[in-house]
Amino acid sequence: MDQALRTRLDKLAADCAATLGSRLRGVIVYGDAVWAAAAPTTVALLVDAVTMTLVRDVTAVAARWRRAFPPPLVLDDEYLATSCDVFPLELLALRDTHEVVAGDASRLEGLVLDLEHLRLEVEEQLKGKILHLRQAFIEARGRTRLLTQLLQDSSTGFETVMRGLLYLDGREHPRKPDEVLRAVQEATGVSLPAFERIQSARMHGGLRAAEADGLFERYHDELVELARAADRVTRG
Repeated sequence: MDQALRTRLDKLAADCAATLGSRLRGVIVYGDAVWAAAAPTTVALLVDAVTMTLVRDVTAVAARWRRAFPPPLVLDDEYLATSCDVFPLELLALRDTHEVVAGDASRLEGLVLDLEHLRLEVEEQLKGKILHLRQAFIEARGRTRLLTQLLQDSSTGFETVMRGLLYLDGREHPRKPDEVLRAVQEATGVSLPAFERIQSARMHGGLRAAEADGLFERYHDELVELARAADRVTRG
C-alpha cells in the first residue's frame, strides 16, 4: 500500500477509535487501493452492533474525512453472519482483498460462504454485467472519453465474479487482481488479453481514448466467452 495512503488511513482509524470507543472492532481497507495508489479507497468499519446512534457518530467522522475518503461501510457480526447467502460474492471479495488498518478483523476470515447461493450470484452477476456493458456502450454513442471510463470502471466488478469462479472451481483464489486474472484464464481456458490491458490501465493508468472502441469489442467478446465457461463451472 502507498505510504501516504497508509498514513491517512492510520489517522482516520485513530479518529474512528476516539469517536466510537469500545464499539469499534476494526478498521479495514479493501479492493484495489491495497495494490495501487491511484485506485479509489474503500474503507469498512467493523463494530459490535450497528445502531442509529453509532451511524450518526460515524457520520460525524466521515464528514471530517469527506475530502480524503468516501463514506465507509459499517458492518457488525450479525450482518456478516446472516448475509453470506445474500451477498456471497461481495463478502468473498471483502474477505480476500482486505488489509487491516487497526483493530481485529478475524471475523471476516471465518466467514463460511454458501456455495449454492454463490453459484447463482456468479452467473447472475456475470451475465447481468454483460447486458449493462452493452447498454452503456449504446449510451456512450461512440464518445471515446466515456468509453475509456466505462472500460476501466466495469473491470472491477468482473474481477469480483472471477474470484467467485475460482472459489467454485476449488482453486486457490489469489489476493492481487492480476493474479486472479491469470488463475481464471488457466481455470477456464479463456484468453483475456483485452481484460488484461484494461486492468493494467485501471491500476497504473495509460488507457488511450483512441484505442477505446476496438478494445471494447475485444473486451466484450472475451467476457461472453468467459460467461460460457462460467456456465459450465456453475452447473458442474
